[in-house]
Amino acid sequence: MTRKWIRFCVVSVAVILLVGCSSVEEQAADGIENAKIVFQGDAEKPNEKVGNLKIFLPSGFTIEESDQTNIILSKGKDSYILFNNPNELSESQLYYDLLIADTKLKIVEKNTFEQNGRFGFAAIIQNSEENFELITSIGGIKLTTISKQPNIASNLEQMMKIVRSISTN
Repeated sequence: MTRKWIRFCVVSVAVILLVGCSSVEEQAADGIENAKIVFQGDAEKPNEKVGNLKIFLPSGFTIEESDQTNIILSKGKDSYILFNNPNELSESQLYYDLLIADTKLKIVEKNTFEQNGRFGFAAIIQNSEENFELITSIGGIKLTTISKQPNIASNLEQMMKIVRSISTN
């Protein structure tokens, strides 16, 4: 009887682990799709002001530092860097062109989005076996972080919510 219970427990744990784990490709595809949906949807209402920027920060995000063009955000142990180039309009492809021009990067997945005169993109770059650089951008605003594989999809969604919400009014 105890062998059956041991087998049952081992099989149960294996099934839970297999269901809970998804591949990098699945996380990347889900993350890109999440970012696209957020890009195409309505912007979140800003709940913070940094300099002349109004920005929405999802629950758990805090502002660590800021200057004229950079804002460092954190959520738990994770850091996010928000770049704001006020010389670039919402249709600017500057950050995307720079990404594509860097042939040394190992881009796992990327996609561009256009709507109502805005240009945006989301990209996942492999930094190491376990770490991935995530980028979301609209025009002259870009947000980056380093993420572990299981967090790719949710991080890209949250990041695009932040980028999508930014206004200078």
